Amino acid sequence: MEIKTEGIVLKRYRTGEADDITLIFTLQNGKVLVSSKGTQKISSKLKFCLEIFSYNRYHLIKKNNNSQFFRLIGAEHIKMFENIRESLRKIGFAYLVVELLNKFLEIEDESPEIFELTKTVLHIIDSDLYPNVELLESFFKLKLLKLCGFDLTKDSNYLQNKDTRFKHSLNTILEAIMPQKLKFDFDILRDINMTINSYIINVLGEDVHSSKFLESIKSEK
Repeated sequence: MEIKTEGIVLKRYRTGEADDITLIFTLQNGKVLVSSKGTQKISSKLKFCLEIFSYNRYHLIKKNNNSQFFRLIGAEHIKMFENIRESLRKIGFAYLVVELLNKFLEIEDESPEIFELTKTVLHIIDSDLYPNVELLESFFKLKLLKLCGFDLTKDSNYLQNKDTRFKHSLNTILEAIMPQKLKFDFDILRDINMTINSYIINVLGEDVHSSKFLESIKSEK
């Protein structure tokens, strides 16, 4: 199998002296494991296309359907999202995105809508339009949940103790295209995020460690 596809790097593991195993979220094939030779070397022309959070075009080959790994043949940059590395807050949020994708998505399960959502959110984090972190966090989580088949806004049992204002705010965020333009009180956003986090833990059956890290650094610039 040979594919040429866009992809976003979720994780990178060094293997051997200078090789890599990289987890890449691709537009065409969902999450894939990619092996590459010599990409830890300073002289490698492909090493920067394996940087976490980077968005690139990839040329990948897999020997057969039983193989666990694709092999990296070639790659070219689209966007490095350099500004994400400017602050702990941006880095923390980007790691939260990566952790949630890893927990919700299966290997080689094509998810073009989630890919576009991820790309949009990374662009927002990278830009000067980075909104209230509470707002962007709830925006990404609500949309990811819905695309994975878990629509919190439709879960009457989970929302039975919430008032009309809370439910309206939840729906407004879920339906938004550009979260930068939304305005909410800090208290309602905090309540929304606490509810979403509880819901995610209930769905996954486990905690999301990046949420705790992000919570500890939200005051960072």
